[in-house]
Amino acid sequence: MATKTLNTPVANLLADERWAKLRSHKRIISRVKLMVEWGDGTARQVANAVTVDVSHSGCMAIVGAPLPMHQKVRLIHAETGREAEAEVVWRDHEAWDVGLELAKPDATFWGLKF
Repeated sequence: MATKTLNTPVANLLADERWAKLRSHKRIISRVKLMVEWGDGTARQVANAVTVDVSHSGCMAIVGAPLPMHQKVRLIHAETGREAEAEVVWRDHEAWDVGLELAKPDATFWGLKF
């Protein structure tokens, strides 16, 4: 028996509300340019990234490298030079879209008002 899902504006709104309740912090859609650094054995890797949205506890970003789940990374804010430790906690099947959780949540890292 196949499961039928609703793809209507009302169904989508209900799903968005459900996800919003599961999130620990409010998200802001914002494009913040980052450098992402991580260790790969003995070599240091670096990739450009840009956020899709940000929150007190992390972000969703498009990263120019296929980061594996649970990879520990350092985020470097391109405008301010501030650094923060993070971990890959979500990956899309496209491999470039990732969810990054800050090791020490800090809303001021993004340079935005929440």
